[in-house]
Amino acid sequence: MNPSEVADSVETFVRREFNVSASDPGFDRSVDLFENGYVDSVGVAELLEYVTQEFEVEIPESELFSDEFSSIQGIASIVARLHRP
Repeated sequence: MNPSEVADSVETFVRREFNVSASDPGFDRSVDLFENGYVDSVGVAELLEYVTQEFEVEIPESELFSDEFSSIQGIASIVARLHRP
């Protein structure tokens, strides 16, 4: 699974579950989802559950609390690294 496919899926999930408009000028795959208010503390659990189930990966705590896990691009990179076909 490549990072682009993961990013597509995660972006679709975030937009749907957290009501992010397609016309939101501040939203892109590199934006910090948490600092910019797109995903709140409850949403983190939902996002983690989605990623775990959808891509069949276990996100280590070190990755979960890393800066990389704060953006769609970062999440996609983590998943691509961890994914075992």
